[in-house]
Amino acid sequence: MDKLQGKVAIVTGGAGGIGRAYALRLALLGADVAIVDVDLDVASKYGETLSAESVMEEVKRLGGRSIGIQADLSQQDAARSAVNTVFERMGQIDILVNNAGGAITPIDRSRASESPLEDTEKLFAANFYSMVHCCQATVPLMRGRGGAIVNIATNGVDRTPSSGRLAMYNSAKAAVIRYTQTLAVELGPEGIRVNCISPGIIESARIKAQAAARNLGTKAHADLTPMRRLGTPEDCAGVLEFLVTDLSRYVTGECIRVSGGATLVSAV
Repeated sequence: MDKLQGKVAIVTGGAGGIGRAYALRLALLGADVAIVDVDLDVASKYGETLSAESVMEEVKRLGGRSIGIQADLSQQDAARSAVNTVFERMGQIDILVNNAGGAITPIDRSRASESPLEDTEKLFAANFYSMVHCCQATVPLMRGRGGAIVNIATNGVDRTPSSGRLAMYNSAKAAVIRYTQTLAVELGPEGIRVNCISPGIIESARIKAQAAARNLGTKAHADLTPMRRLGTPEDCAGVLEFLVTDLSRYVTGECIRVSGGATLVSAV
């Protein structure tokens, strides 16, 4: 598994959950992986079991170099400092996975007509601005050598729950997709590909821990999915492998849905 031998990757939000799956898949493919997260201990908060003390140690056990940086990427200076630290310590950056973010505000007040300004600002900061800051910090370091950037959206950009919930989260992720397309056009001539993954409901440790309280990621949601199950972090990691290797060398500006067909049926 040496498709990415000699490559250096950054995974934001990589200290647990889907981000951890991305980091480990990149390491299995031979890459060195830097983890940048607002909380490097996030896995323990949701009962996620690691095979080592941290995701960074898991990467090292797979044979790669790894460092961990704790940073709030919604702050431009912090994002730029984190990216520069990776470049200085690991020598190059070939892959950027902008996984940081999530529906991190109270779901019971997330409808379009009622979302408080503080929630809207928090969601755009975590999901959109963090991605923009990391892209803008990384692109100058990729120029001249090519690279791959993968941003993360959500299948909520394709379907709206009948409850109207998650309005601002889905809006922020829609902005992620449009930014991805625009950046792909800009960077295509320089050999830098920019694509997007759009997950459905993925059974990460956080989703499992919060499913009942948020009514998100329940058996009812699984039963309404054509494949009759929720996704796993590894399902997303498989698509990431495609997007960062030569398997997708002529693919840019695309958004791949990883939702088990959920976007093909009516939302609950």
